[in-house]
Parts: sequence; structure tokens; C-alpha cells
Amino acid sequence: MKNFIIIGAISMALFSCSQPEPKTEAATGQDFIGSIIQNDSTRVSFNVHLEENTLTFYNGIQESFEVVLSGEDTLRGTFPVFASDLWLVAKEDGFEGEYYRTDANNYRLPLELAPGGMTYEQSPSEFSGQYAITRYLGEGIEKPALLQLDKKDGVLVGTIATSTGDSRFMTGYEVEGGFELMGFDGRFIYKVRATVSDSTIEGQVWAGMTGYYSFSGIADDNATLEDPEEMSSLREDYTHIEWHLPGLDGDTVHFDSRTITKPTILAIQGSWCPNCMDEGRVLDQYYREFEGAIDVYGLSYEYSGTLEKATAAVQKMERDLGTSFPMVIATYKAQQDRNAVLPLEQIRSYPTSIMLDHQGNVVKIHTGFYGPSTKEYDAYVKETREELEALVAKANG
Repeated sequence: MKNFIIIGAISMALFSCSQPEPKTEAATGQDFIGSIIQNDSTRVSFNVHLEENTLTFYNGIQESFEVVLSGEDTLRGTFPVFASDLWLVAKEDGFEGEYYRTDANNYRLPLELAPGGMTYEQSPSEFSGQYAITRYLGEGIEKPALLQLDKKDGVLVGTIATSTGDSRFMTGYEVEGGFELMGFDGRFIYKVRATVSDSTIEGQVWAGMTGYYSFSGIADDNATLEDPEEMSSLREDYTHIEWHLPGLDGDTVHFDSRTITKPTILAIQGSWCPNCMDEGRVLDQYYREFEGAIDVYGLSYEYSGTLEKATAAVQKMERDLGTSFPMVIATYKAQQDRNAVLPLEQIRSYPTSIMLDHQGNVVKIHTGFYGPSTKEYDAYVKETREELEALVAKANG
């Protein structure tokens, strides 16, 4: 078998949120239908293109990312951003192997690549743009969510938004009586199967290796969840924000809100968190746009066990996303008190962002993040930019 070698570093270009470009007749390489098998009856499928030593994964029609392969009889690769890997061996009609997470014990799922390609047909039905659903999580636990649907070039796309984030991009198709959605971004693995009758909906969700819940709900374009700016609060003994944490270069980064002179965002994040990836892109956009008029710090809460492993994971995230704002390691193992770093009552969600003015006053705390797959995303990006513009103007007095 051909010997694959790693050539070059993974860069921001390996994870793109733009719509994948259609292949032309002159395109080379091989096309496959990739499938991660969650259980005996459920799999999440997606298009994959192999060009020399690079696999391009297409998360439906909305984003793509690359995995560079190395090896001879067994091919191995690492997904961008996250602590996720794969191995593959060739068989007569494609490849078979495993998707696995390197930051979790025994998190392995069968991975298959079969020759061919998935075609996403246009969706003729007019489903509601949003369903207010109740998720039945077992043991009597019920939690609300919003199942949001749209069409992109006529193809059904959607996501599920909870009070703290969303399931990111999913692409689907109609089936008798309803629809199915699937998504795989290198970390999140989702399949949704839904039955729709007039304004009511019910269905099932399979997430990752063991996650599962059923749901039911009604069409409601105006439904909302908890206000993300009311979900987190400062401790009663709060006076200021101060931390001294290791940066990615090994040096300690010092922060004291009493001495800052610029509007500042403190982003609670983790290299393991797909919603943090989406927020990080937005924060980096602001950081670049304001050209030194604001500061942004990413406080990364890791659980890899050692500072060295945590630093490597965050460096990988920073490199693969191409972000430029400074990041520090807030925690690196589960035994550390995650609520001791910042003066919050508790961290309710990753990500969470704290916005301060140039005098160090907390302007707002935003819990969770609704990414580009949700209907809330564009308004949030616009409103936050306007808030930062106002704070910069105030700082320049």
C-alpha cells in the first residue's frame, strides 16, 4: 500500500464553515460515504474525499475539515481542533477502522468508508422553522430545547439549541412522515429522527457513543429559553477579577481588572468544546477588527491530567482555528476547583464570556453560545460588536 506521510502543519484552512465547493469533472482522488456506527441500528453518515494523503470530511453541506494521514498498512490521522483520532485499513471496497477520542478512555466507534457519495435532495415540505421541544433524558428528567430548521439551497438543515449551546451543523432529508438530520464535526456526532404531524413533533436523538433521548413538542417560532445574560452571577464577595495563570508559552499571565485600560472579554472555554470553537472564532474576529482597542483572554478549563497535556491541547486548538488572542490554562485536571478561578457563583456552561469596561467593571456575563447553525447567531454577533464599539468610544472619552 502507498506510504502516506504528513506534509505541513494543520492550519485554519483545515476547518472551514463555508459551504463545500462542488467537485468538478477534473477533480481527482476518490469519493466515499463515511459512516460512524453508533449502535446496531444507528449510524451517522457523511461525504469524504481522499486526495493523496488527505481526507476531507464534509459535515453535510455546511462545513468541511481535513485529516492528514500517515502510515502504511494502517493509516492514522488526527482531527483538527479536538482530541480525536482515526485509524483505517484498506479493504476490497473501501476502508474500515475506528474513530476514537484521545482524551477519554474506551471512547471508540467503528468507522467505515464505502465508495460513492451522498446526495442531499431538496426538501419539498414546509416544516416549521422552530419547534419548542421537551427532551426526556431518563429517570424523570425533562429539559426544554429548541429544534430549529432551515433550508440551504433547498436542502434541509437544522440544529438543537439548549439553554447553554447547540448541536452545531446538521444536514438532513425528508422521510415518510418527517425527517432525519445528521452531523459530524470531528467531536459532535448527532443523529435526529423526527415525525411531524401538523404542528406537533416527536422523535429521538442519538449523540456520540452512548447519548440518547426522546423528545416531543410543538411548532413555535417565538419560543425562547433562559436568558443567557441572566443565567450566571458574580459572588456576593466579589470586588474585582484577578488571576495569575500559565500561558501557552509557559510564562505566567497576570490579570487584575483594577488595572485594565481597555474593554476586555474573558472567555471561559475548553479545547474539548465545539461551541467554544464557534465562540472563539467570533471573539478572534472582534480582537482583530478592533486592532488593539480591546483585549480578549481565553481561560481554558481542561481535564487532561497534567499542565503539559492541557497546554498541548489548547495550542492545537489555537493553531487549528488560527486564533490570535492570548489563552491561558485555568485548570488541567478534574480534581481542581473550577469555580475558584473567577468570582462567579458557578460556571454553568462552556463557553461563558465576561465583558468588562475599561475601568474593570463587569458589563455583562453571557452564558453559553449559540453558534452559526442557530437563528440567534447573527443578532448576537451584531449586538456584541455594537456593545464593544460603545465601550471603546467610552474608553476614548
